[in-house]
Order: sequence, then C-alpha cells, then structure tokens
Amino acid sequence: MKLISKFIFLLSAIFLLVLAGCESSEQPAADMPERITLGLHEHAKTFGNYTVHVNALTTDQLPSEVARAYRISRSKSRIILNVVITQKQNGTDKPVMASVTSVARNLAAQLKNITMREIIEEDAIYYIGELSVAHGETLIFDIDVKPTNIPSPYLLTYKQQFFTK
Repeated sequence: MKLISKFIFLLSAIFLLVLAGCESSEQPAADMPERITLGLHEHAKTFGNYTVHVNALTTDQLPSEVARAYRISRSKSRIILNVVITQKQNGTDKPVMASVTSVARNLAAQLKNITMREIIEEDAIYYIGELSVAHGETLIFDIDVKPTNIPSPYLLTYKQQFFTK
C-alpha cells in the first residue's frame, strides 16, 4: 500500500510539472517591441522619424522592362512584396538602408518563406520578395524592419487578399 501511495504521489508530481511547463505566456519579452498590424488599405506606418511603406501586387502588373531588369517572373499567380523605409531629414523623406525580413502565412496558417532582396536605385532603396499565390488567397505578412543604427526592429503585420483570375 505504501508503494502505491508513493507511486501515485510521484505520478501526481510529474503531472503537475508537465502541466506547469505547458503554460505559455503570450506576452512579448519586455525588451521586444510590439508587432503593429496595418489596417485595411493602410500601407505605411511611421515610427518617429522613420516610415515603413509596404505594398504587394501580382507580378503580371509590373511593366515587362522592370520585371526583366530585376529578374522578376511576371505571372498572375506570383506576387511581389515591396518594402521601403524612409527617414525624415530636413523636412524631406529620404530612403534608408535597413535589414528587412518577412514571412507570410495564409488563413490555414501555412507558412511561406520570403527571401527579401535589396534594390538600390539612384534615389530609392527597395526591399522585395516574391512568392506564389492561389486565386482568392489571403496572405498575412509579418515584416521586421531594422534601419541601420536603430537598436530594435519595427515589427509590422500586413494582410492582403490576391485575385489571380
């Protein structure tokens, strides 16, 4: 009987430890910035002197010479995510370099990795990434932007539905 009591006590202790380990805090770490969700038809968010501009479109909408110049495959079933970061300098918005990462998920929570690449033109800096999309698919983009010399990234969520037919 004493052995059974010890066994039940041990099992109960293990159960409580497992249960305690399953609790998760959805709160972000104190030093981690909060993710901001852009509203419907909202394509920019300002953080102090910086503004992050976001848009996405099917690549068939790009002029063929632009797509060719940047090695982008034009298709109704492919999209391009475009991120631009500007900084207010002397009353004017100037493009700035940043570290930009993004991941997309659809409404079924399927993840789609996005490889972002930097494009530098004379007066512009773009960060673009391509991925495939199905007709009527809604993608939710988690975008992390860290301008040079800024300690913490700006975290954005952007949502858009795509029509490919």
